[in-house]
Amino acid sequence: MLIGQVAELTGATRKAIRHYEMIELIPSPKRSGTYRTYTEHDVMVINMIRRAQTLGFSLNELKEIVSKKITDQKLPIPLVSAHIDNKVIELEKKSKALQSKIKKLNQFKIDLIKEFS
Repeated sequence: MLIGQVAELTGATRKAIRHYEMIELIPSPKRSGTYRTYTEHDVMVINMIRRAQTLGFSLNELKEIVSKKITDQKLPIPLVSAHIDNKVIELEKKSKALQSKIKKLNQFKIDLIKEFS
C-alpha cells in the first residue's frame, strides 16, 4: 500500500511516516517505481508507535525497543514489558508529586483566607 493509504489507516501524517523511516522506527519500505510500498506489518508498527506516544513514550524510547527486534518481526516481550513497567513507575511518581502539590496549594489557599480575611 502507498504512504497516503498508510496515513489514512494510522492517522499519522506522511511527514511523520517518513520521519519514522528516517530514524529507523520502521524499515525503509520497498519501492514500486518511485513510490514507497508499505506492508500490513508497517501499519501495525505505526499504530503501536502512535499509541505508545499518547501514553508518554518518546520516539527515542520506542527506537530502543524497536531496535531490539528478534526474528519474524516480533518484539522481545520481556523488554517491552520492562519498558512499560518503568513508564508506569515514572507516571506513579509524577502522580504522587502532583497530589502533594495539590494538597499544598489547598493548604496555601486556606492559610491565605485565614490570614487575609
